[in-house]
Amino acid sequence: MKKLLSILSLTMMVGFLGACGSTTEDSTTSDSSSSTGETVAEEKTITFSLDQPSSHIWVKATNKFAELVEEKTEGTIKVEVHDSASLGTQREALEGMKIGTMGGTVSLEPVSAWVEEIGIFGVPYLFEDSDHLNNFLTSESGEELNELMIEEGFKPLTYFMRAPRQISSNKKIESIDDLRGLNIRVPESPTAPPAFEAMGARVVTLPISEVYSALQQNVIDAQENPITQIYSDKFYEVQDYITLSNHQYQAAYLLISNDIFESLTDEQKQAIEEAAQETKEFEHNLHVEELEAAFAGLEEAGVEIIEVDSSEFAEAASQAYSSYDALMQTWIERVNESK
Repeated sequence: MKKLLSILSLTMMVGFLGACGSTTEDSTTSDSSSSTGETVAEEKTITFSLDQPSSHIWVKATNKFAELVEEKTEGTIKVEVHDSASLGTQREALEGMKIGTMGGTVSLEPVSAWVEEIGIFGVPYLFEDSDHLNNFLTSESGEELNELMIEEGFKPLTYFMRAPRQISSNKKIESIDDLRGLNIRVPESPTAPPAFEAMGARVVTLPISEVYSALQQNVIDAQENPITQIYSDKFYEVQDYITLSNHQYQAAYLLISNDIFESLTDEQKQAIEEAAQETKEFEHNLHVEELEAAFAGLEEAGVEIIEVDSSEFAEAASQAYSSYDALMQTWIERVNESK
């Protein structure tokens, strides 16, 4: 297990190093000129809604982003962070950003409801490792995804690399046969469900905020997420096993309403972008620490961690690729070209 953890941590580090390079907007004063003739920046409050608990790394990172934004804008912009789905799910946050009632969130799969191309991140076993993912994100294709999100009103400020997704369950999963007939929750994505069905599972899509209770009530038998999220969301309290399937390498975007971003002064825009890049580094360092803590905590909690040969899982999942539409086929080719 220590060897595995070292490999995961090293993979994340290499990927990161490669990358280095209420009302949504509450105005408390209007633009005006001071007695010296200088323009006084309008004060704004931007609300970010996350559906993860306060212990989740995205919430911690977004709170850090809020601190940095206030510091770098000298208090002219304040970011309020609401966690635990207190203001709704990720999808509801994105819907709010579309109509001007929400300022930002951290998300990935739900964005595919507006930008179908984001579904590429839901294809199991498409990205080989964190390096492959990072190469794609920093390529022309990655930049095109950014522009497509902006067109829909979601401006990506940065992205957070994630540890690979694993399967937690109440039944041992040691081979592809053990997945057959298992009710498993997967994110809201056009691509993940067909692949898990090709692996023999019965797929249920739920917002992340509903997963714990669904597991507790035996509505579902299993779910899949990075180890850090399995630990921070306390799924180990209602799951006995974790299978290290390494079936998806993903990032998540720190998104702000593009309308709000464009309403800011050039100085404020620069400050927010600088804050986002510093937050990315903060989140990465925290993630490395939390990955180690998550493995230790899960073992202490008595969860059995199972290592498997993922090749048979990958082979089964790939049978679904041909069922994806022409757009997704094009993006699968782009991902393969970015290796």
